[in-house]
Amino acid sequence: MFQRVVRIIGKVLGAAGAGFLVVLMLITGIDVVGRYVFQRPFMGAYELSELCMASVTLLGWAYTQAQKGHVDIDLVYTRLPRGTRTVLDFLIPLLGTALFIFVAWQSINFVMDSIGWHETTEMLKIPVWTFKLIIFIGAVAILLQFVADLITACQKAMGKA
Repeated sequence: MFQRVVRIIGKVLGAAGAGFLVVLMLITGIDVVGRYVFQRPFMGAYELSELCMASVTLLGWAYTQAQKGHVDIDLVYTRLPRGTRTVLDFLIPLLGTALFIFVAWQSINFVMDSIGWHETTEMLKIPVWTFKLIIFIGAVAILLQFVADLITACQKAMGKA
């Protein structure tokens, strides 16, 4: 049940990231047409592109982890003894969980600092904390995915998966 909920969260956030990718493409297209056809570039295109690129990446973390789409070294992994692979299958999600607990904790501090400073983008004056919150959301989502992977590795090691 937990794994299914985490997978759904990853898919929803991945779709949101894909939505930001569409927005990024539209911004870029409008900027190019405006700049070269009408000699009027889209003001703030650079800022919006930065925010969208970060959102695409961070919201796709959990989905990519669930799909096992992150970089792997299968050439080495597949040649390891079964016991070593079992240990790695447990150790990697454990380390990922620890890392993203830290990332989530630090990112929520960034959000709170940004709110306190009334931080905005230079040109468009968009509140930066809203996009820093995406770091936190992405970190929590991949953290949950690593916990789900850890549960799966434990079940597999005990012969229940």
